Amino acid sequence: MKLRRTIAGCMAALWLCLSATAAGQYVPLHRGARGSWYLNLDRLWNYNLYEQSRWGAGLRYGSVRWDVEGYAGYGVLDRQLKGGVSGALHLGGSTLYAGAARDYQAAGSRRLSVPSLRDPASLGTFMSRRMSDRMMLTAGFRHRHRGYLWLAEGNVQHGGRLFHNTGLLYRVAGDTIEPETLLEARLAAEMPWGLTTQLQAGVNLPKRQPVVRWLVQYDREWTLSPFAVQLFLQGGATLRETPYVRMFDLGGTFGAPFCFRQSLLTARPNEFTAHVFTFLSLRVGWSRPLMEGWNPLFQIGTSPRPFVGLNAAWGHLWGQDPEGGLAWEGLELQSPLYGIVEPMAGVEGLLRWGAVDWGAAVAWRWVPKGAPYRYADTQDNLALMVTARLTF
Repeated sequence: MKLRRTIAGCMAALWLCLSATAAGQYVPLHRGARGSWYLNLDRLWNYNLYEQSRWGAGLRYGSVRWDVEGYAGYGVLDRQLKGGVSGALHLGGSTLYAGAARDYQAAGSRRLSVPSLRDPASLGTFMSRRMSDRMMLTAGFRHRHRGYLWLAEGNVQHGGRLFHNTGLLYRVAGDTIEPETLLEARLAAEMPWGLTTQLQAGVNLPKRQPVVRWLVQYDREWTLSPFAVQLFLQGGATLRETPYVRMFDLGGTFGAPFCFRQSLLTARPNEFTAHVFTFLSLRVGWSRPLMEGWNPLFQIGTSPRPFVGLNAAWGHLWGQDPEGGLAWEGLELQSPLYGIVEPMAGVEGLLRWGAVDWGAAVAWRWVPKGAPYRYADTQDNLALMVTARLTF
């Protein structure tokens, strides 16, 4: 497993170097009078702990009034084909959209933004492990006005969980996947000052489990010369009867080579789960490099920017035992009931190669004495990582 993660990190680094010349997620292929074709870079390669590498392609055809997009991908380890198609009709500041797809969803995901290879620090999904296989039909409406975004959506998802308490399930290995169907409505709002909230409600069949899930986050950056400040706050709550796939996974990215944002850097994948949780990530660094050097011939240089930060999380499971444990749907779950804190420090831009700034970071895991998830060995509490940031 450690070797696979190292290989994935090297592939991600190579991908960043090769793709750094592109200006965004969508690369124009052909511009016409009525519409244009685009290549979606985020669909070419991706990685998670279930599929390992996923290779694929994504195309988009768009005009002023409407656009349509399709993608396909194939996982190296699970050997399954995924894909989907979607379309949108633009009516001024409003958009009607619909889509169909067969793809995987990370169980308990608490992400409200879409990770992108153009933003390496957002790729904490690299460490997603417990997946659900879903056939999805989605339709919705969103409206933008003066920086505000309002969204209403309905979806039907049919599939099954690709994991059990101690491992993962694979169709190619002949594992049995128990079917389940999720009927769900979603309301979301995004404010121009960085506040986003989402409410999900529905039912999970055939057990008829109610789903009510509320998530709110605040994500903002400031430049207070000579410092740059990043603040991320998140919290959420669900019902006690909520299925595991709609609880909150507070597992982290320990073992990954990269320093990711909005994740616990010393927590193991799927280590923590909660019905109610809070999460904080604060980072303060220099807004400008301490020095700059650049060799145009070899496209290499340096522009170091030191930073310090702090991650912290707390969570609770309805019905948990005094140690924060809960047996639920055949899974042994653990909440961070005593909390977990991660001081961190690093330097971005130690090496600038092309359009990518490379650096280094370190994070330390601190939990109170007596917590069942406290580790004694230094190597289990220390995370050494690489930072990566695109410079354009």
